[in-house]
Amino acid sequence: MKLETLELLQRLQKKFGIRGFPSGPFGKIVQKLLALSFYEVGATNIVERGVQGVDIDITLESNKKYALEVKTTEKVTFSLTPDNVQALHERIHDGYQPVIAVLRLAPFENWVFAKIPINEVSTGMILIDTLIPYKMKKLESELKPKFDVVVQKHFKDVWNKGEKYLIEELKISGAKIFYD
Repeated sequence: MKLETLELLQRLQKKFGIRGFPSGPFGKIVQKLLALSFYEVGATNIVERGVQGVDIDITLESNKKYALEVKTTEKVTFSLTPDNVQALHERIHDGYQPVIAVLRLAPFENWVFAKIPINEVSTGMILIDTLIPYKMKKLESELKPKFDVVVQKHFKDVWNKGEKYLIEELKISGAKIFYD
């Protein structure tokens, strides 16, 4: 991602995150910005969940369906819980392929999308680099510039209105959303 995008996300993290962790409302904000970015790469049937279950469902070209567990971190690792893996497993029954989506908040980093066979998904602290063999390079390269644009476009309104603004934007875009 561009350095400007990273700086905007860090400002949002400072305002909406839990000190020292890219989680809480900030994590959900990044998740919703990602969901909006999927529209920009032509994804359809987007479902974003701010509640339990898989974070985002999308359909890409050739009707390929993906269920994404979204993680934001400042470290070279991220955490997957048994509940995260169970949610991915449940979506397989509906024809979705499991994907781990990780954004490391650091210079020169971008989204990593890893399509991993469910029997190879582990729980606990996971090194981002272990996702490399499973990377969806085409999606990553298409999404990178779109995410930068989406963050810049929505920053001011997110800053002023928080996650509620993004929920409304997703509704306008036609996404199905589930939130508390």
